[in-house]
Amino acid sequence: MMLPTTGQPDDPRPTPLPQPHEVELTVIVPTRNESANVAPLLDRLGRALAGRAFAVLFVDDSTDDTAAVIAHEAAGRPFPVAVLARPEERRNGLSGAVVEGMEAAGGLRLCVIDADLQHPPEIIPQLLDQANRTGADVVVASRQADLLGPVGLSRSRALTSQLLTILARMVFPRVLKNVSDPLTGFFIVRRAAIDTTSLQPEGFKILLEILVRHPDLRVTELHFDFAPRHEGQSKADLNEGMRFFRHLARLRLTVNQHLIRFLIVLLLAIALNLTLLPALTRGGRPVMLAAAMAGAVTIAAILLGEMWVFSDRPRGPARRRLAGVLLLGLLFLGVVYLPVIWLLAVRLGLPVMVAGLAAMLAAGFVYYLFSEQWIWTRGLMMRPRAYLYYDLHGLLTVASQIPLSDLSYFQTPAPPERIDLQLRVDRHGTPSRVPGAICYDEHLGRFGFGLTVIPGDFTEIVVSPLLETSPGFLYTNVVEPVLRWLLVTRGYSLARAGAICRPGAVRPGAGRWPEALLITGRGDMGYGLSRLCRADALDFMGDDCIIIGRDRRARSFPKPVTAGRGMTSDQSPGQPIPPALGLQRLLYSSPVRRLGLFLSERRLPAATVNTYLQRFIPQPKYPLPSLLPEIAVGDEAVPLVLVDQARGAESLTPLPLETAIDRLLEPGERAFGFQPYPLLVESLASWHGRDWPAEERDILRAGLAGCLTLQRRATDERWWEHVGQIFQNQTAHDPARHAAPAVNPA
Repeated sequence: MMLPTTGQPDDPRPTPLPQPHEVELTVIVPTRNESANVAPLLDRLGRALAGRAFAVLFVDDSTDDTAAVIAHEAAGRPFPVAVLARPEERRNGLSGAVVEGMEAAGGLRLCVIDADLQHPPEIIPQLLDQANRTGADVVVASRQADLLGPVGLSRSRALTSQLLTILARMVFPRVLKNVSDPLTGFFIVRRAAIDTTSLQPEGFKILLEILVRHPDLRVTELHFDFAPRHEGQSKADLNEGMRFFRHLARLRLTVNQHLIRFLIVLLLAIALNLTLLPALTRGGRPVMLAAAMAGAVTIAAILLGEMWVFSDRPRGPARRRLAGVLLLGLLFLGVVYLPVIWLLAVRLGLPVMVAGLAAMLAAGFVYYLFSEQWIWTRGLMMRPRAYLYYDLHGLLTVASQIPLSDLSYFQTPAPPERIDLQLRVDRHGTPSRVPGAICYDEHLGRFGFGLTVIPGDFTEIVVSPLLETSPGFLYTNVVEPVLRWLLVTRGYSLARAGAICRPGAVRPGAGRWPEALLITGRGDMGYGLSRLCRADALDFMGDDCIIIGRDRRARSFPKPVTAGRGMTSDQSPGQPIPPALGLQRLLYSSPVRRLGLFLSERRLPAATVNTYLQRFIPQPKYPLPSLLPEIAVGDEAVPLVLVDQARGAESLTPLPLETAIDRLLEPGERAFGFQPYPLLVESLASWHGRDWPAEERDILRAGLAGCLTLQRRATDERWWEHVGQIFQNQTAHDPARHAAPAVNPA
């Protein structure tokens, strides 16, 4: 199907493409003398998007026959193709062409792609799927990059692109923090999320214009390999480079008033300082004493002016904010202002006025950098952080920029076809607040605990850089409650129990499954389960968590176990036990946890303190096979017996199913009460109006059908000897077992 060639000088009004509700996507292709690329581009678009409702709109600024070639090649295509040929007076660069295309195009989403085939049309379906799963307003196709810049460009062009990206990030550190490649020309936007009247296109970096003028957009990205140019020549030249610098400067001065406001405050502060400093020195005071007095008054004025400069930023509690102001004041006075005065006025003998002016400019510059949280890290570069991938029995997949040792058993070398949970580190420091997200922030920037969780079919967790140094705390307090909720949405429960199983191959076709023993009610079961596995030749499935599904299958979740005496093999030295084990155990003891809860309840930065503690004194946990290589890990089994451990007079009694489920749903003692764990559990419990805790109970009722549930009370600590005997006495094929009152009906 071909739509007429539109937008000729004698008919400036383009014939409209299909209405937004008629097509899923309109592909906008800006062209300038790209006639040789039209046919192969349309061919590849047709193959890539076959079966989808889409249209193609070329916006042509050519001086050759490109428009005519488009009209010819569009004939007979099974999708709408149109060309908007702009007259010379309307040609204002690639960005302007894209904006006109957006105004003319239909479709729920718009895809912008270059005509030179360096952007592969084959990944557009992936971009669309990412947009649909995440609900993102913008999905950016970011070019794969190394230290020098995008791979696939010449080294000189790659380095230029890298430097321009760094410059753009320095000017807009917050807005561009979620995008590796803000200068790419390949992306998808939700049509309704973009106000084209607010765009002031100039040059060829339209994505930068969109992101900066729409700072509240939800943005995700996929990475692709940049292909060699098919035909034609690059339009980038010195003039385009100068237009980019003009564009960047104009955006900085017009988008928000932070810089302008700060310059006003700085000028007033300089005037105040240059008035106070000479007056104080004329009174006979030493230069450094006078500088300290003048500097304290002046920097106090700057810090008060900060309330006006950054008045649109969220504020923390008043007490925390005051502490931050005092800390910054001492920092600038002692580290920047006074050393500059000493160097210039005392050491070099320059006039006090000159030294005061230089010190004020230096202090003001450093202060603005801290206020914007510009930190010179790899976050400025295009090269994205690498991801590690985890596949939880094919039920759920995780991509994480931070190694998660608790999921090490599930790590897979190749990226899975579908990602369900993505964990990444915020480039800037404080994760963005987006609609529908769960946010927790202790208002300490990149040096404190902060996170944003965006739940959905594709769930994203964005954390502050501090959490990269404490993956154990990150997993326990952030990742695990999100994993638990995601599994419930898929019909599984991440239950709180230790588990072992009889060895044996899973043979579902023959109806043969190993049988599992589940144990609840014990805080740390690693040692006892290891003794049980070695004594009775059983396989380990997990000491803290187990996955239970409606299909009556228990799937292993072998997190690292706490190291200690008796946790190394007689045949193998295993993992060496750290000498600081006693100190580590003290930090994770109940009294210290109660102290942490006390701080958390009083809105003090307990999560930040806890993160730093675990950074320097990590949990003494190791994978069980590294401690005891002779113990194998069982993968999947049928729950045969559940034994709840409790203190009291020796007894073994039936345990009601609902009580057993209560035990399986108890939160881990290491996390419960510490933020953000309670916040995440509460917020996710009713996501999308569903009662997920009730659904999890239904899952466990089905999963434990036919499982013997008991409670054992005892005063001794050698519980594994008795529990092992209970397990050995049960047989999966004993008909009498199904008649026992403690057995839950199937």
